[in-house]
Amino acid sequence: MGEQVLFAVAAIGTLGFGVGVVFFKDAFRAAVSLIGTLLSVALLFVALLAPFAAAIQVIVYAGAIVVMFLFVIAYLGDSGALPGPDRLDRWQVFGWLGLIGLGMFGAVAILDSTAGPVRAAPETTDVGSPASIGDAFLSSHLLAFEATSLVLLVAAVGAVILAKGAVQGEGGR
Repeated sequence: MGEQVLFAVAAIGTLGFGVGVVFFKDAFRAAVSLIGTLLSVALLFVALLAPFAAAIQVIVYAGAIVVMFLFVIAYLGDSGALPGPDRLDRWQVFGWLGLIGLGMFGAVAILDSTAGPVRAAPETTDVGSPASIGDAFLSSHLLAFEATSLVLLVAAVGAVILAKGAVQGEGGR
């Protein structure tokens, strides 16, 4: 019963703070909401008996990375959007297609998880240890791990391109 309550609190917190990240207009409030999201995800890791992953979630993501975001937000200030037409409007259809695709994947995952025989729980002697996480990354979850690194690389390149356009739009280098 306690596990279900912890999961419900963490899931509601994750979804609520995630909505705040997306819909807050103020960048500072969105970053603070991101901290709440990451802490709620850490609670989910605790519920899954993965204390190492929960600690890394809090230390690396909620601690270091969001603090860096807040530093950049404080350093750059809130200049607002640049005037002029949005050059990304023509790509909006791909965002909607991606959202529909993610929704379909989620529906398939939910339907697949409730159908079929119940599998036995895996051995939990070292779940969440650094050795088991590394083994999972490099064996059964290698494709997802590499896909995530590719998505992060694309995001970093996109951020550089967008920042370069913003600087050039303000008469910079």
